[in-house]
Amino acid sequence: MIVPIIYLIICIILDGLMSNVFPSTISHISYFMTIYTIIGLTIIYPYFNSNKKYYILVIVFAFIFDTMYTSTFLVNIIIFLLVTIVIRIFSNILSDNIFMSNIISLISITTYHILSFIILNVLSYSKYSFALLGNVLLHSIIMTIIYTSISYVVVNYMFDKKNVKYIK
Repeated sequence: MIVPIIYLIICIILDGLMSNVFPSTISHISYFMTIYTIIGLTIIYPYFNSNKKYYILVIVFAFIFDTMYTSTFLVNIIIFLLVTIVIRIFSNILSDNIFMSNIISLISITTYHILSFIILNVLSYSKYSFALLGNVLLHSIIMTIIYTSISYVVVNYMFDKKNVKYIK
């Protein structure tokens, strides 16, 4: 259980670090922009035999993400839980390999941004347009694929090294 926790801590730190090193504005979105924590949740899901422990991790790290980066109480927890349902559905349908992990990560990141877009528009946040949503999704593709591929190899190696198939 320690490997997923350390990995998710690295992901949440990367979310803040990359947004500070490669800042984005509405007119200029960085190609290094993605939600590293969502990718982390995608990568570790196949190693959990118990959905209960996985969802506890999701709620804890969504709360941390929410407090550190967005300050929207409970909004990201709900979005993260909905995204993990998508992760669970696609992980059960698709095989566990690097290519499919990239596809699931891209779907998860897209789901996160679409849900955020819907919530922000319901709350009348006028600067979040369809064009901006498309721009954010387009710019996050490259880093999502790079980070998912690297993460898949590293996490897979760590679990193989510890001879752990599943977290019970």
